[in-house]
Amino acid sequence: TNVTSEDVTAYLNQISPYFKVDKTKYGGRGCFSYSEIPAGTVLLTCEQSLSSTIVKPFRKEACTFCFSYYDGRILKSKIQKKFGKDVVSLFFCSEKCKEQFCNQDIDDIYQDSLLEVEKHYINGLNKHEEELKEPPKNMDLDEVIKQEWVNVSLWEKKVSSTKASKRANMIPRISDSEYIEIKYVIGVLFKLFSNEKNQTTLSINQYLHELPRCERDLFELNLFRILQSTELEKVHKYPYLLYSYINIYKFIKLTALPPLQPFITSDLVRSSIGRNISNAFGIWSDSSSSEEEREYFGFGVYPSASYFNHSCGPNVVKKRIENKLTFTTLRDISAGEELCIDYGNYINEPVEVRQKELSEWFFNCGCDKCVAELQ
Repeated sequence: TNVTSEDVTAYLNQISPYFKVDKTKYGGRGCFSYSEIPAGTVLLTCEQSLSSTIVKPFRKEACTFCFSYYDGRILKSKIQKKFGKDVVSLFFCSEKCKEQFCNQDIDDIYQDSLLEVEKHYINGLNKHEEELKEPPKNMDLDEVIKQEWVNVSLWEKKVSSTKASKRANMIPRISDSEYIEIKYVIGVLFKLFSNEKNQTTLSINQYLHELPRCERDLFELNLFRILQSTELEKVHKYPYLLYSYINIYKFIKLTALPPLQPFITSDLVRSSIGRNISNAFGIWSDSSSSEEEREYFGFGVYPSASYFNHSCGPNVVKKRIENKLTFTTLRDISAGEELCIDYGNYINEPVEVRQKELSEWFFNCGCDKCVAELQ
């Protein structure tokens, strides 16, 4: 299902009965209250991410489905598959979570796809590790980007004429950072496949929380299509990522299961990566105090929550309970006021530190607190 320009406003204004999504005075979109809202009001509940991924070091300790973590304990509930001498697994905190994960799968496509990633990641460790490549500094970067992706399309034609038995040798070795992106993209591809398989239709006149799960999934998928991709901005900031993203694309194209192949294009993979850069929510361990260091487990993309902008003096707090996110007002809100969260531990640091850290999301913070401290 393609989202037309006429649908965009309708989708954005059906996220929550408490706010509309509109243009901000400083660029981009934000969430603005329809009317006065009391403190402690739950503005939005995201029952589950569109796609999520757990980093390699914690894949045995953080639940694949709900992200629960038990102080480093290896999780015992798992889905396993044997490939030759290697056994690869997906780990869950309970049989209930494993069952919920399987209930949302179709013909084991999602679980088998993730297990394929594990298998080929392990196989790749036996391959030569390529040196980090960067675009030539004496060439226009945009031209290099364009030409390298043209080269990828030529590579695809070569792959299509290569025997399946020989394609295994073409699968690139991937880094841990590429591994996490690949699992996330696989989740997006599965959602596209699942939507087409289920042929879900959407009740456009209902708020997100009123929709049944299958329609809610489609709503989130369509919101995902609306999100801005900052892939090119990220490559301009870190040019070496051009070749990392190409590596990711080649790995997915060569290893993804046949049902997902029709959805795999370079544009889709690039835009999926680009949409998570500025919109993903990090999955972190809980901490009992502000001094305690939190562990980073991975990230999830919740498109309906992506329109909350950052403020160093937020009026909304985000809370994660397993794989569910809730957004609750911290104080009374005035009609027309922008609703903002904080994007991590960027509230109490000096303004210069905050500005530098927040620039990774490709914006300059213009909240009242920053404006006052920069004067």
